[in-house]
Amino acid sequence: MGGHKRTKMAAWVVAAIFVLFALSPVARVAAVTASTLEPVRRAHESIVRVMAVYPLRTRDDGTPEPRPRAHVASGVVVDHQGHVLTTATGLIGCIEIRVRTAGGKELTAKLLGLDEATDLALLRIPTDAAPAILHAPPSSVRVGAKVFAVAQSSQGVSDAPGQLTWRYDEPVRSLIQMTTPIRPGNSGGAVVDEQGRLVGVLIGNLAEVHAADSLAAVGNARGSAFAVPIDDLVPLMADLARYGGVPRGFLGVSIQQGMVDDPEHPSTPAVMGVAVTDVLANGPAWKAGIRAGDLVVAVNGQQVNSPDDFMARIMALRPGTATDLMWIRSDKEHHARVALTQTPDSVLANRLEAAGASPRARVQERTEAEQH
Repeated sequence: MGGHKRTKMAAWVVAAIFVLFALSPVARVAAVTASTLEPVRRAHESIVRVMAVYPLRTRDDGTPEPRPRAHVASGVVVDHQGHVLTTATGLIGCIEIRVRTAGGKELTAKLLGLDEATDLALLRIPTDAAPAILHAPPSSVRVGAKVFAVAQSSQGVSDAPGQLTWRYDEPVRSLIQMTTPIRPGNSGGAVVDEQGRLVGVLIGNLAEVHAADSLAAVGNARGSAFAVPIDDLVPLMADLARYGGVPRGFLGVSIQQGMVDDPEHPSTPAVMGVAVTDVLANGPAWKAGIRAGDLVVAVNGQQVNSPDDFMARIMALRPGTATDLMWIRSDKEHHARVALTQTPDSVLANRLEAAGASPRARVQERTEAEQH
Protein backbone atom coordinates (compact mmCIF):
# COMPACT_ATOMS: atom_id res chain seq x y z
CA MET A 1 0.00 0.00 0.00
CA GLY A 2 2.80 2.43 0.95
CA GLY A 3 4.64 1.63 -2.27
CA HIS A 4 1.51 2.31 -4.30
CA LYS A 5 1.12 5.76 -2.64
CA ARG A 6 4.75 6.60 -3.33
CA THR A 7 4.34 5.64 -7.00
CA LYS A 8 1.23 7.81 -7.34
CA MET A 9 3.00 10.70 -5.58
CA ALA A 10 6.04 10.46 -7.91
CA ALA A 11 3.82 10.39 -10.96
CA TRP A 12 1.93 13.46 -9.70
CA VAL A 13 5.17 15.39 -9.13
CA VAL A 14 6.45 14.58 -12.64
CA ALA A 15 3.12 15.58 -14.15
CA ALA A 16 3.07 18.82 -12.15
CA ILE A 17 6.58 19.74 -13.28
CA PHE A 18 5.63 19.01 -16.89
CA VAL A 19 2.48 21.15 -16.65
CA LEU A 20 4.32 24.04 -14.98
CA PHE A 21 7.00 24.01 -17.66
CA ALA A 22 4.47 23.75 -20.47
CA LEU A 23 2.38 26.60 -19.10
CA SER A 24 5.29 28.87 -18.19
CA PRO A 25 6.64 30.95 -21.08
CA VAL A 26 9.21 32.39 -18.70
CA ALA A 27 10.65 28.95 -18.08
CA ARG A 28 10.74 28.18 -21.79
CA VAL A 29 12.37 31.52 -22.65
CA ALA A 30 14.94 31.09 -19.88
CA ALA A 31 15.87 27.68 -21.21
CA VAL A 32 16.18 28.92 -24.78
CA THR A 33 18.14 32.03 -23.74
CA ALA A 34 20.62 29.97 -21.77
CA SER A 35 21.33 27.81 -24.81
CA THR A 36 21.48 30.58 -27.45
CA LEU A 37 23.43 33.29 -25.63
CA GLU A 38 26.46 31.19 -24.71
CA PRO A 39 27.82 31.18 -28.31
CA VAL A 40 27.22 34.92 -28.47
CA ARG A 41 29.19 35.38 -25.25
CA ARG A 42 32.05 33.37 -26.77
CA ALA A 43 32.03 35.79 -29.70
CA HIS A 44 32.79 38.59 -27.19
CA GLU A 45 36.39 37.36 -27.06
CA SER A 46 36.90 38.36 -30.71
CA ILE A 47 35.70 41.96 -30.22
CA VAL A 48 38.27 44.70 -29.66
CA ARG A 49 38.21 48.40 -28.85
CA VAL A 50 39.98 50.59 -31.41
CA MET A 51 41.71 53.81 -30.32
CA ALA A 52 43.54 56.38 -32.44
CA VAL A 53 46.35 58.80 -31.63
CA TYR A 54 46.31 62.03 -33.64
CA PRO A 55 49.12 64.53 -34.36
CA LEU A 56 49.81 67.35 -31.92
CA ARG A 57 48.13 70.66 -32.57
CA THR A 58 49.66 74.07 -31.84
CA ARG A 59 47.95 76.58 -29.55
CA ASP A 60 47.74 80.26 -30.42
CA ASP A 61 50.77 80.95 -28.21
CA GLY A 62 52.84 78.44 -30.18
CA THR A 63 52.89 75.71 -27.52
CA PRO A 64 51.86 72.17 -28.51
CA GLU A 65 48.44 70.93 -27.50
CA PRO A 66 48.52 67.17 -26.96
CA ARG A 67 45.75 65.11 -28.50
CA PRO A 68 45.43 61.95 -26.42
CA ARG A 69 44.22 58.69 -27.88
CA ALA A 70 40.50 58.43 -28.26
CA HIS A 71 38.09 55.55 -28.59
CA VAL A 72 36.93 55.72 -32.19
CA ALA A 73 35.31 52.36 -32.91
CA SER A 74 34.95 48.71 -32.13
CA GLY A 75 36.56 46.00 -34.22
CA VAL A 76 36.35 42.27 -34.79
CA VAL A 77 39.16 39.72 -35.24
CA VAL A 78 38.17 37.99 -38.45
CA ASP A 79 40.83 35.31 -38.96
CA HIS A 80 43.76 33.49 -37.36
CA GLN A 81 46.28 35.84 -39.02
CA GLY A 82 45.32 38.64 -36.62
CA HIS A 83 43.32 40.65 -39.14
CA VAL A 84 40.79 43.05 -37.58
CA LEU A 85 37.94 44.75 -39.44
CA THR A 86 36.75 48.11 -38.15
CA THR A 87 35.36 51.39 -39.50
CA ALA A 88 37.66 53.73 -41.42
CA THR A 89 36.27 57.12 -40.41
CA GLY A 90 38.08 57.70 -37.11
CA LEU A 91 41.40 56.40 -38.45
CA ILE A 92 41.82 59.05 -41.13
CA GLY A 93 44.66 61.38 -40.16
CA CYS A 94 45.82 59.43 -37.10
CA ILE A 95 49.49 58.61 -36.45
CA GLU A 96 49.01 55.51 -34.31
CA ILE A 97 46.30 52.91 -33.74
CA ARG A 98 45.89 51.11 -30.44
CA VAL A 99 43.68 48.10 -29.82
CA ARG A 100 42.37 46.75 -26.52
CA THR A 101 41.14 43.18 -26.47
CA ALA A 102 38.21 41.85 -24.47
CA GLY A 103 40.77 40.28 -22.13
CA GLY A 104 42.34 43.68 -21.37
CA LYS A 105 45.47 43.47 -23.54
CA GLU A 106 46.45 46.76 -25.18
CA LEU A 107 48.73 46.77 -28.18
CA THR A 108 49.64 48.65 -31.35
CA ALA A 109 47.81 47.73 -34.54
CA LYS A 110 49.05 48.15 -38.11
CA LEU A 111 46.73 49.71 -40.67
CA LEU A 112 46.79 47.52 -43.78
CA GLY A 113 44.20 49.39 -45.81
CA LEU A 114 40.91 51.27 -45.79
CA ASP A 115 38.01 51.82 -48.17
CA GLU A 116 35.98 55.01 -47.94
CA ALA A 117 33.10 53.67 -50.03
CA THR A 118 32.27 50.99 -47.45
CA ASP A 119 33.83 52.87 -44.50
CA LEU A 120 35.78 49.78 -43.50
CA ALA A 121 39.44 49.39 -42.59
CA LEU A 122 41.65 46.36 -42.09
CA LEU A 123 44.14 46.22 -39.19
CA ARG A 124 46.60 43.57 -38.06
CA ILE A 125 47.51 42.63 -34.51
CA PRO A 126 49.60 39.73 -33.14
CA THR A 127 47.95 36.40 -33.89
CA ASP A 128 47.84 35.38 -30.23
CA ALA A 129 46.20 38.60 -29.02
CA ALA A 130 42.59 37.46 -29.45
CA PRO A 131 40.76 34.51 -31.02
CA ALA A 132 39.18 34.78 -34.46
CA ILE A 133 35.41 34.86 -34.74
CA LEU A 134 33.59 32.11 -36.63
CA HIS A 135 32.00 33.06 -39.97
CA ALA A 136 28.38 32.37 -40.82
CA PRO A 137 27.69 30.99 -44.32
CA PRO A 138 26.34 33.76 -46.60
CA SER A 139 23.18 31.73 -47.16
CA SER A 140 22.28 32.16 -43.48
CA VAL A 141 22.00 35.95 -43.76
CA ARG A 142 18.22 35.97 -44.14
CA VAL A 143 15.67 38.68 -43.51
CA GLY A 144 13.82 37.83 -40.31
CA ALA A 145 16.77 36.08 -38.67
CA LYS A 146 17.59 36.87 -35.05
CA VAL A 147 20.99 38.52 -34.65
CA PHE A 148 23.07 40.32 -32.00
CA ALA A 149 25.11 43.51 -32.29
CA VAL A 150 28.34 42.90 -30.35
CA ALA A 151 30.67 45.83 -29.62
CA GLN A 152 33.19 47.06 -27.06
CA SER A 153 33.18 50.36 -25.17
CA SER A 154 34.95 51.66 -22.07
CA GLN A 155 32.52 49.54 -20.03
CA GLY A 156 33.55 46.35 -21.83
CA VAL A 157 31.95 44.13 -24.45
CA SER A 158 28.17 44.00 -24.70
CA ASP A 159 25.61 42.55 -27.07
CA ALA A 160 22.12 43.67 -28.03
CA PRO A 161 19.55 41.44 -29.75
CA GLY A 162 17.75 42.43 -32.90
CA GLN A 163 16.35 41.12 -36.15
CA LEU A 164 17.45 41.45 -39.75
CA THR A 165 14.75 43.46 -41.47
CA TRP A 166 16.10 44.28 -44.91
CA ARG A 167 18.95 43.91 -47.36
CA TYR A 168 20.07 46.59 -49.79
CA ASP A 169 22.23 45.53 -52.73
CA GLU A 170 23.92 48.66 -54.05
CA PRO A 171 26.48 48.97 -56.87
CA VAL A 172 29.39 49.63 -54.50
CA ARG A 173 28.29 47.61 -51.48
CA SER A 174 25.46 45.69 -49.92
CA LEU A 175 23.91 46.59 -46.57
CA ILE A 176 21.88 44.60 -44.08
CA GLN A 177 19.56 46.40 -41.69
CA MET A 178 18.73 45.30 -38.16
CA THR A 179 16.28 46.61 -35.60
CA THR A 180 18.81 47.38 -32.87
CA PRO A 181 20.26 50.92 -33.00
CA ILE A 182 23.89 51.29 -32.02
CA ARG A 183 25.71 53.88 -29.94
CA PRO A 184 28.75 56.00 -30.77
CA GLY A 185 31.91 53.90 -30.84
CA ASN A 186 30.03 50.67 -31.57
CA SER A 187 30.61 50.96 -35.31
CA GLY A 188 33.08 48.32 -36.39
CA GLY A 189 31.55 45.77 -34.04
CA ALA A 190 30.14 42.46 -35.16
CA VAL A 191 26.66 41.33 -36.09
CA VAL A 192 26.46 37.66 -35.11
CA ASP A 193 23.81 34.97 -35.34
CA GLU A 194 22.56 32.80 -32.49
CA GLN A 195 25.57 30.49 -32.98
CA GLY A 196 27.93 33.42 -32.42
CA ARG A 197 29.04 33.44 -36.07
CA LEU A 198 29.89 36.63 -37.95
CA VAL A 199 27.03 37.85 -40.14
CA GLY A 200 28.29 41.37 -40.81
CA VAL A 201 30.29 44.36 -39.52
CA LEU A 202 28.42 47.38 -38.11
CA ILE A 203 29.05 50.67 -39.85
CA GLY A 204 26.35 52.98 -38.45
CA ASN A 205 22.67 53.83 -38.10
CA LEU A 206 20.36 54.28 -41.05
CA ALA A 207 19.06 57.49 -39.50
CA GLU A 208 22.58 58.86 -39.88
CA VAL A 209 22.54 58.76 -43.68
CA HIS A 210 20.12 61.67 -43.97
CA ALA A 211 21.23 63.51 -40.84
CA ALA A 212 23.38 66.61 -40.81
CA ASP A 213 24.83 65.71 -37.43
CA SER A 214 26.76 62.60 -36.48
CA LEU A 215 25.99 60.07 -33.79
CA ALA A 216 28.91 61.36 -31.79
CA ALA A 217 27.30 64.80 -31.65
CA VAL A 218 23.90 63.42 -30.73
CA GLY A 219 25.39 61.10 -28.13
CA ASN A 220 22.74 58.41 -28.19
CA ALA A 221 21.45 55.52 -30.22
CA ARG A 222 18.74 56.09 -32.77
CA GLY A 223 17.42 54.65 -36.00
CA SER A 224 18.24 51.12 -37.10
CA ALA A 225 21.75 49.74 -37.36
CA PHE A 226 23.16 48.69 -40.68
CA ALA A 227 26.15 46.52 -41.52
CA VAL A 228 28.19 45.20 -44.44
CA PRO A 229 27.22 41.51 -44.85
CA ILE A 230 29.67 38.62 -44.67
CA ASP A 231 29.53 37.86 -48.41
CA ASP A 232 30.86 41.38 -49.15
CA LEU A 233 33.44 41.26 -46.35
CA VAL A 234 35.46 38.33 -47.69
CA PRO A 235 36.49 39.89 -51.05
CA LEU A 236 36.83 43.29 -49.38
CA MET A 237 39.35 41.94 -46.86
CA ALA A 238 41.35 40.33 -49.66
CA ASP A 239 41.60 43.65 -51.52
CA LEU A 240 42.51 45.63 -48.41
CA ALA A 241 45.24 43.15 -47.48
CA ARG A 242 46.67 42.99 -51.02
CA TYR A 243 46.27 46.54 -52.30
CA GLY A 244 45.74 48.67 -49.20
CA GLY A 245 42.37 49.66 -50.67
CA VAL A 246 39.74 48.46 -53.11
CA PRO A 247 40.62 48.99 -56.80
CA ARG A 248 37.74 51.02 -58.23
CA GLY A 249 37.06 52.32 -61.71
CA PHE A 250 38.07 55.86 -62.68
CA LEU A 251 36.60 57.81 -65.61
CA GLY A 252 38.23 61.20 -65.08
CA VAL A 253 35.32 63.63 -65.08
CA SER A 254 33.89 66.25 -62.76
CA ILE A 255 30.10 66.18 -62.66
CA GLN A 256 26.99 67.80 -61.26
CA GLN A 257 23.26 67.18 -61.52
CA GLY A 258 21.94 67.86 -65.00
CA MET A 259 18.96 67.42 -67.31
CA VAL A 260 17.85 68.27 -70.82
CA ASP A 261 14.42 69.75 -71.58
CA ASP A 262 12.71 69.64 -74.97
CA PRO A 263 11.43 73.21 -75.55
CA GLU A 264 9.37 72.08 -78.55
CA HIS A 265 7.54 69.51 -76.47
CA PRO A 266 7.10 70.97 -72.94
CA SER A 267 4.96 68.03 -71.81
CA THR A 268 7.76 65.56 -72.56
CA PRO A 269 9.63 64.55 -69.38
CA ALA A 270 13.16 65.97 -69.13
CA VAL A 271 16.07 63.62 -69.74
CA MET A 272 17.93 63.19 -66.48
CA GLY A 273 21.64 62.59 -66.23
CA VAL A 274 24.90 64.06 -64.94
CA ALA A 275 26.36 67.17 -66.53
CA VAL A 276 30.11 67.04 -67.17
CA THR A 277 31.80 70.19 -65.86
CA ASP A 278 35.42 69.18 -66.49
CA VAL A 279 37.34 66.34 -68.11
CA LEU A 280 40.81 65.15 -67.12
CA ALA A 281 43.12 65.53 -70.11
CA ASN A 282 44.13 62.15 -71.58
CA GLY A 283 41.93 60.34 -69.06
CA PRO A 284 39.48 57.58 -70.04
CA ALA A 285 36.56 59.99 -70.63
CA TRP A 286 38.73 62.36 -72.68
CA LYS A 287 39.90 59.50 -74.91
CA ALA A 288 36.28 58.39 -75.38
CA GLY A 289 35.36 61.84 -76.68
CA ILE A 290 33.46 63.21 -73.68
CA ARG A 291 33.85 66.93 -73.13
CA ALA A 292 32.67 69.57 -70.64
CA GLY A 293 29.01 70.39 -71.21
CA ASP A 294 28.01 66.85 -72.19
CA LEU A 295 25.17 65.10 -70.36
CA VAL A 296 25.96 61.48 -69.49
CA VAL A 297 22.67 59.59 -69.33
CA ALA A 298 23.60 55.88 -69.21
CA VAL A 299 26.35 53.52 -68.06
CA ASN A 300 26.29 50.03 -69.55
CA GLY A 301 22.76 50.58 -70.76
CA GLN A 302 21.43 51.64 -67.35
CA GLN A 303 20.14 55.18 -66.91
CA VAL A 304 21.90 57.41 -64.37
CA ASN A 305 19.80 60.05 -62.63
CA SER A 306 22.16 61.70 -60.16
CA PRO A 307 25.85 62.23 -59.38
CA ASP A 308 25.65 59.68 -56.56
CA ASP A 309 24.10 57.10 -58.88
CA PHE A 310 26.74 57.73 -61.54
CA MET A 311 29.59 57.63 -59.05
CA ALA A 312 28.38 54.36 -57.52
CA ARG A 313 28.14 52.65 -60.92
CA ILE A 314 31.62 53.73 -62.00
CA MET A 315 33.27 52.91 -58.66
CA ALA A 316 31.64 49.46 -58.58
CA LEU A 317 33.62 48.51 -61.71
CA ARG A 318 37.20 47.29 -61.65
CA PRO A 319 39.98 49.19 -63.43
CA GLY A 320 40.36 47.88 -66.97
CA THR A 321 36.66 47.10 -67.31
CA ALA A 322 35.25 47.98 -70.74
CA THR A 323 32.27 50.24 -70.10
CA ASP A 324 29.56 51.45 -72.48
CA LEU A 325 28.73 55.14 -72.04
CA MET A 326 25.94 57.19 -73.60
CA TRP A 327 25.84 60.98 -73.50
CA ILE A 328 23.99 63.84 -75.14
CA ARG A 329 25.60 66.83 -76.85
CA SER A 330 23.62 69.39 -78.81
CA ASP A 331 20.52 67.17 -78.67
CA LYS A 332 22.38 64.27 -80.30
CA GLU A 333 23.20 60.92 -78.73
CA HIS A 334 26.81 59.76 -78.57
CA HIS A 335 28.11 56.34 -77.61
CA ALA A 336 31.56 55.01 -76.75
CA ARG A 337 33.14 51.98 -75.15
CA VAL A 338 35.85 53.00 -72.72
CA ALA A 339 38.25 51.10 -70.45
CA LEU A 340 38.26 52.52 -66.92
CA THR A 341 41.59 53.11 -65.19
CA GLN A 342 42.73 52.95 -61.59
CA THR A 343 41.73 55.91 -59.42
CA PRO A 344 44.90 58.04 -58.99
CA ASP A 345 46.37 58.17 -55.48
CA SER A 346 46.02 61.97 -55.45
CA VAL A 347 42.27 61.71 -56.05
CA LEU A 348 41.90 59.07 -53.34
CA ALA A 349 43.80 61.28 -50.90
CA ASN A 350 41.56 64.24 -51.70
CA ARG A 351 38.46 62.13 -51.17
CA LEU A 352 39.66 60.91 -47.79
CA GLU A 353 40.60 64.43 -46.71
CA ALA A 354 37.19 65.72 -47.79
CA ALA A 355 35.41 62.84 -46.07
CA GLY A 356 35.71 64.58 -42.69
CA ALA A 357 34.36 62.98 -39.55
CA SER A 358 31.51 61.01 -41.06
CA PRO A 359 31.31 60.16 -44.77
CA ARG A 360 28.10 58.20 -44.08
CA ALA A 361 26.39 61.36 -42.84
CA ARG A 362 27.56 63.24 -45.91
CA VAL A 363 26.08 60.96 -48.56
CA GLN A 364 23.69 63.70 -49.69
CA GLU A 365 26.32 66.42 -49.30
CA ARG A 366 29.02 65.10 -51.60
CA THR A 367 30.81 67.73 -53.62
CA GLU A 368 29.20 67.39 -57.01
CA ALA A 369 32.39 68.47 -58.75
CA GLU A 370 34.30 65.50 -57.31
CA GLN A 371 36.50 63.57 -59.73
CA HIS A 372 35.24 60.09 -60.74
